[in-house]
Amino acid sequence: MFNRPYPPPNPWPISEAVSERPGQHFQGETPTLPQDYADSRHVKLAMAEPKRRLIRDARVLCRQRGLTQDQMANELGISKRTLEEWLQYRRMPQAPSESLLRQWVARYSGEFSGPTEPDR
Repeated sequence: MFNRPYPPPNPWPISEAVSERPGQHFQGETPTLPQDYADSRHVKLAMAEPKRRLIRDARVLCRQRGLTQDQMANELGISKRTLEEWLQYRRMPQAPSESLLRQWVARYSGEFSGPTEPDR
C-alpha cells in the first residue's frame, strides 16, 4: 500500500546476541545508540541554547516586574498557553515570536539593570 516494508527497519544497530524473534526477551549486550545520534542531539541542544537563554532572561524579568504569566502573555500579544510552553522549554519560539520576545526583554530590561559604575 505505501511501498515500504513493514515493520520499518530498525535505525539503531543492535548486537548480534539479540534475538530477532518477537516475544523473546533481550539477552546479551545492551544495545547502544549510534554515535551520530548522540552527536546530533548535542548539536540540537547547542543550537537551542540562545533561545533557552532568552527564555531564562524573560522569566527573570517577569519575576522582577512582578507580573503573572497571564499579564506577560497579554503584553506580548500571545496566548497564556503558548507562553507556558516556552517557559517550561516544551516548545521554542520560532523566528517571529523570538524577535517579539527579544524586543520585550530589551524594552523592560533597562528598568532592572543593576547599578552602573561612573566613568572615570
